[in-house]
Amino acid sequence: WVLPLYMPINNTATELQAYRGRLTEQVTYMLTKSTAAECSVVNDTVVTFNNRKFKTEMPHTCPQVLAQDCTNELKFIVLLKRDQTTEKNEINIKVENIDVDMYHKNNVVMVKVNGAEIPLNNLPYQHPSGNIHIKEKEKGISLFAHSHGLQEVYFSSDKVQVRVVDWMRGQTCGICGKAGGEFRQEYVTPNERVSRNATSFAHSWVLPAKSCREASECYMRLESVKLEKQVRVAGEESKCYSVEPVLRCLPGCQSVRTTSVTVGYHCVPLESNMNRPDGLSSIFEKSIDVRETAESHLACRCTPQCA
Repeated sequence: WVLPLYMPINNTATELQAYRGRLTEQVTYMLTKSTAAECSVVNDTVVTFNNRKFKTEMPHTCPQVLAQDCTNELKFIVLLKRDQTTEKNEINIKVENIDVDMYHKNNVVMVKVNGAEIPLNNLPYQHPSGNIHIKEKEKGISLFAHSHGLQEVYFSSDKVQVRVVDWMRGQTCGICGKAGGEFRQEYVTPNERVSRNATSFAHSWVLPAKSCREASECYMRLESVKLEKQVRVAGEESKCYSVEPVLRCLPGCQSVRTTSVTVGYHCVPLESNMNRPDGLSSIFEKSIDVRETAESHLACRCTPQCA
C-alpha cells in the first residue's frame, strides 16, 4: 500500500509556469513545496522554521541574517533590515552571484536584481541563468530558487516569509533557526552558544558595521559589555563582562533608542587586571557565571566626525 502525499495547490499552477516544458523540474518543485519548512516575520513577531514564536526588537538600518545555508556551499542568504525612516522591513536575497532587494517605495513593494529596479509590469521575471524566478503574489512579491534550497521568499508590506526545501532541514541558521525540529536549541547564535533571550539571540545575527561611513548605514557593532554592578562569585567580589554580544552604537554615535536584554556574564576577581573586554579576544568563549540585563542599542545618531 502507498501513503498519500499532500500536494499543495493554491498558486502552484501559476508558479509552475516558470518551469514550462521541463516536466522533471515541475515534479521536483511540487515535491519540495509539499515538504518545505516555513519561517515568517510580521512586524516584530518571528515564527521560526520549528514553529517557535517570539517577539523581538529590531535594530534600525542594520542587516540581520534571517536565514541562510550554513553548509560550506552557502547556496543562499536572506538578510532582513528595518528602515529607520519608514520603520518598515526590507530584505536582501543572495543566490550565487545574484543579488535581489525587496523594499517599499511610495507604499508600493518593489524589487531590484543586481541593483537594477524591475518594474512591476515586467513581472514575472526569470534571471538569464535560470536560477531564480520572481513574480507578483497576492499583495507582495515572491522569489523562487528551489534548486538552491529556497522554495520561496515572499515579501509584502507587512510580512516576510521564507520557505526552504526539505533537504535543507537542519542545515540552515539565522533568526529562523536550523529547521531541524530541535526546540531545546532553537536560539543558536553564530558562535554556537544557545541564548535564553529571544531579542539577544536575534541581535547576535546582526551584520555589524566597522565604520559609520559604510554604505549600509548600520551604526552599531556587537560588543562585550561590563556589568555595571559588582557581584559576589564563589565568595569573592567580582567584576563581570558579557560573553554574549550586545548591540552598541559605534564610537562617535549616540543611542536614540534602546531596549533591555538578558545576557550571560563571565566574572573575574575584582583585583584582576581584566579591564577592557574588547582586549579579550576569547571573551565570547568564556563560561557564564551570572545572567543579568544589559542595555542594547536599537538606533543611533552620529556626528560628522564619527570614525
